[in-house]
Amino acid sequence: MLNSVDAGRRLMMRAAVYPSLAIVALALIFLLISKTHAIAVLVSGMAVVAGGWLAARIALNGGAQAATSAVGRLVAAMLLKWVLVIGVMAIGIIQFRFPPMALLAGIAVGMMFQVLALARR
Repeated sequence: MLNSVDAGRRLMMRAAVYPSLAIVALALIFLLISKTHAIAVLVSGMAVVAGGWLAARIALNGGAQAATSAVGRLVAAMLLKWVLVIGVMAIGIIQFRFPPMALLAGIAVGMMFQVLALARR
């Protein structure tokens, strides 16, 4: 018997672990450029992971619902994720003066590995 809630939770955990490992590896590579670049990669990449985790918690914690309610939770979760990621990027650029390309690299790698983790069977 398939337990879709348990499968969703396992998938959520996998979608958080794989991108985290990839972001740490990318930060180690960016450490060759400078410490600031490596920190920027870590901050933006972990914002993607945290946003994905938060979005999954919001989207999956509703139980059985009507279709409009379920879609509303999915949309709200995705909006919250992107507000978090864009907010971290804006604060990183404006307040901490992180290099924008390092921030974008962290976001790109985080998103890429999140999709790959979700697509893996």
